[in-house]
Amino acid sequence: MNPRCSCFDRHFDFLPGATHRAAASKLDAGNIDHFGLLDNQVSSDNTFRSFREMDTLDALRLFVGIAEAGSLSAAARQSAVATSTVTVALQQLEEQAGATLIRRSTRRLSFTYEGLQFLSNARRLLADWDASVEGVRGGPLRGPIKMTSTVDFGRSKIVPAIDRFMELHSGVSIDLHLSDAVIDLVEQNIDLAIRNGPLRDSSLKARLILRGQRVICAAPSYWNSHGLPAHPDDLAGHNCLLVSRPATTFSTWHFVDDGRKISTRVSGNRVANDGSILKRWGLKGYGVILSPIWDVREELASGALVTALERFLPESANLYAVTNGSAASHRVQALSDFLADELHHQG
Repeated sequence: MNPRCSCFDRHFDFLPGATHRAAASKLDAGNIDHFGLLDNQVSSDNTFRSFREMDTLDALRLFVGIAEAGSLSAAARQSAVATSTVTVALQQLEEQAGATLIRRSTRRLSFTYEGLQFLSNARRLLADWDASVEGVRGGPLRGPIKMTSTVDFGRSKIVPAIDRFMELHSGVSIDLHLSDAVIDLVEQNIDLAIRNGPLRDSSLKARLILRGQRVICAAPSYWNSHGLPAHPDDLAGHNCLLVSRPATTFSTWHFVDDGRKISTRVSGNRVANDGSILKRWGLKGYGVILSPIWDVREELASGALVTALERFLPESANLYAVTNGSAASHRVQALSDFLADELHHQG
C-alpha cells in the first residue's frame, strides 16, 4: 500500500466509503500537496499557499472559515487570501466528498445536511491535528480560546481568573461569552464551557473543577415579613424568584432529607433568565432565591442574605469544565487546569 494513501485515510476518516476510496485514489496519483487544486497563483503575501501548494488542512480551514464568517468573501478576507482561493478549496472538497456541501446563490449561502456533517467532522479533525502539534511543540501557549460561562459566576470568578491566566500567557487570546442559556458547544464552536450540573450530551467531555451546593436564601427584611420556612413544602406560601430558560421555567425545587429526595413546586411574581437579576431582587427583599453558594457567598458573609432550610440539603451545584468531543488543544487544557486550581483555592 502506498504510505501516502494511509496518511490520507487518516485525514479523511469522516468521508463515506466510496468517496473515501476516490479521494485515496487521487492521492495515489500524487496530489496530496495541492489537494487537486488549480494551477493558478495568488499573491505572495497571502497567509495560505498557492493553489498548487495548498494542502488538505488548509482547504479544511478555509471551509470552516466559511461557516464562521458567513460567506466565501468574508472567509477570504479573514484568512487574507483571494476569494477564488476559497471557492476552489470548496469545489475540491465537494468533489472529494461527492456531495454538495454548501448551496450558493447571489444573496446567501446555506449548508446542506451533508455539509453540516462534514463541517462538524472537519472541526474535529482540525482540533485533533492542532492538539497533536501543540502537544509536542512545547514553548509558550499561543492562539485563541472561545469560551462561555454563566453570567454571575463568569463576572465574579471567571473574568478575574482569565486576567491572571493571560498575564502568564500573553500569546493566548480569549473570546468570552457570558450566558445563562444552554449553548450548543459544537454549533457555536465553543472550545471551553463552564457549566453547572451533569451532561446530557455524550459527545461532550466534562471535568469536575469545583464541588458546590445550592442554598435557599432571602434578605432579612423578607424573612422578617414572611417568616422562615420549616419544611420545603412551606415554600408554596412564599414568593419564590424563578430562573427561566427557553420554553421552560424552573418551578420545581429539589431537596434531600436524610437521603430521601423531595421535590417542591414553587411560584412567584418575578422570573428572569439571568441569575444576577434574581440575586438583585433577592437583596431587595422581593422574594426567595435558590442559588449556587458561590454566587451569594459574599452576601451571606455580610448578612445581606440569610439562608433557610439548611437541614434539607438542596441539590448540588457542581461546576464542570466542558469541551466538545474532539481533543482539547494544549492551551484549552492549560486554561481548564488553571481555572480548576484557582477556584479550588478560592473555595
